[in-house]
Amino acid sequence: MRASYIDSRVSGVIRYSCALLFMLFSSCYLLFMQGNLLSEAQFVFSRGLTTYSIQIGAFTVTIVLQIIQWVIARFFHFNWQYYSLSYLPSLLLLAVLTNITKSDLYDFTLGKWCWILPLIIVVFFGFVYLLRNRAATSNSISYLLWRNYVILFILILSCGAIPRTNEVDHYELTVERHIMQHDYDGAVKVAEASLHTSRRLTELRMFALSQQGLLAERLFDFPQDYRGNGLLKINDDDSIYRYSPLRICIRLGALPNVQQNPTTLQYLQAINSIDSLRTSVTQDYLLCYLLLQKELNIFEHKLQEFYPVETNPVLPRAYKEAVVYINNMYGNHLKYTIDKETQSRFEQYRQRKAEISNPVARRNLVRREFSNTFWWYYENK
Repeated sequence: MRASYIDSRVSGVIRYSCALLFMLFSSCYLLFMQGNLLSEAQFVFSRGLTTYSIQIGAFTVTIVLQIIQWVIARFFHFNWQYYSLSYLPSLLLLAVLTNITKSDLYDFTLGKWCWILPLIIVVFFGFVYLLRNRAATSNSISYLLWRNYVILFILILSCGAIPRTNEVDHYELTVERHIMQHDYDGAVKVAEASLHTSRRLTELRMFALSQQGLLAERLFDFPQDYRGNGLLKINDDDSIYRYSPLRICIRLGALPNVQQNPTTLQYLQAINSIDSLRTSVTQDYLLCYLLLQKELNIFEHKLQEFYPVETNPVLPRAYKEAVVYINNMYGNHLKYTIDKETQSRFEQYRQRKAEISNPVARRNLVRREFSNTFWWYYENK
């Protein structure tokens, strides 16, 4: 009776504690790390007909994987020393499910998994058979628990190491989800300190800023590695986007004329030439696009049209910096009132450049202090 009670107690603790740890990992993994990826995958594979709820999906997938483990454990009668090995098939399926890259969304294929997955399963069942009747070297609860926890921990690490999606793709998907939920502040805060970006990520961030009225104020707070295409690329009709550039155009007020195949600049100029379509957002898109393209002549003309000097306007930060830079290059012909802080910072920028003779060192050191300014962008991108 005593031995039977101990066996029952040990088996219960191992079984339920491993189940709790697995479900905790699976739920968090699907909720916070892979949920956006699965949302995009379902959108693409269903051609936009269905949507994926991250919370419901995480709960459902976790329960299904736990049921699979339970069936395997019941069928093979695992030695309690190695009970946590029964989670290998479930964790392997979880890894395969989240091992999706953008190339898979265009042309899905199991690839190497077609032979790797069956091979791992065969090896797993053979290994389980060999361990099935192996006697325990200790009957203490702590020994059996820690052995199982270590095995489960190794399996979980292996599961998390398999997916190939890079961090920037995750940033894109997270920003996209926030935008679809109209949480523009949350979208802007996603990895805002990271220097890694993509054209698509930049485009989404700039749209989120525009919806907060901060596009021209914070334009250079983020890496601008794609010039005007990082602001908007109207001919990017990639089918995997849940929030496409055309949806951004709709929010700007009009779709581009597909038959005329206009450039982004032509599109922005067209909507700003119509009084009923021109808004502060469309004006900022055009002016910021011109700054990113370094079209200073056109920028001067449009700035004076949208912000007449005689009204003594308060310019957003990117425009103030551009005015200071243009006046320094071509003389003080733009008569806007610029605050002393902006002018002082520009003088500090010029002085800092003059202090360092080595061009590589100068670029790196100045970048640390002034990478979020128009003048640094204009001279280094």
